[in-house]
Amino acid sequence: MGIARNLLKTAAKRVSTRLMDKVGSRVVAMTTDTSSDAPDAFYEPKRSLYEEMVAKEKAEEAASSQDHDPDHDHDHDHDHK
Repeated sequence: MGIARNLLKTAAKRVSTRLMDKVGSRVVAMTTDTSSDAPDAFYEPKRSLYEEMVAKEKAEEAASSQDHDPDHDHDHDHDHK
């Protein structure tokens, strides 16, 4: 009987520890930092603004490097068409 009781006690502790870990992490994530840019333990953003900005800048750089001669001086106003 002593062994069975110890096994049940250990199993109950493990279950309660797992439950507290899951519930506790959500509670802490919801209460500690509510700023919009703070990472959240259970929220995945629909989009990544930073990655979109970097991709847009790279695309603009690639487009501008194809249109212009790197030796060309841009200290004057005219259309490059």
